[in-house]
Amino acid sequence: MILSSLILMSIFQPENIISTMMSASKTGVSMSIEFIGIYAVWMGIMQIMDDCKLSHILSNFLSYPVKKIFGKYDKETEKNICMNIASNIIGIGSAATPYGIKAMQGMDNNGKIATRGMIMLVVINSTGIQLLPTTVIGMRALAGSVSPSSILVPTIIATFVPTILGILLVALKYRKKRHD
Repeated sequence: MILSSLILMSIFQPENIISTMMSASKTGVSMSIEFIGIYAVWMGIMQIMDDCKLSHILSNFLSYPVKKIFGKYDKETEKNICMNIASNIIGIGSAATPYGIKAMQGMDNNGKIATRGMIMLVVINSTGIQLLPTTVIGMRALAGSVSPSSILVPTIIATFVPTILGILLVALKYRKKRHD
């Protein structure tokens, strides 16, 4: 993309190449610094939840649906699945990643084939259900949006439907596989 942009710019506006590149790099660095703050806050909140044992309470609350959707795993793996899903639901996917990695390690049966639970976690993370898209709201606020949170309802609809569909398709695939 960068190369094609440079080629097109050298054809249509060669006099603006350097100034545009400098302006874009300044904007990129500025946004990165602002995002570091946003992520640090949410990662800190997740760590505080873990230290205060709120993650244990959340795991207990979500344990029944997690067992139904993912199957049975040890308590630590269930906690990591719950924290991964909770992080994604509140819109902090970067905080969800470490929990997702730990959950995948807990679900691995030392085989070369992904387990049903691993596939389900990938599907749920890929469809990205969110009730509070904090990252996108933060980006919209940084970009000067008049109403950065006006995307809440469309985001909930746009993430809820594919997540439910993904869960149903994985369940259907494994149910069909059991009957074959």
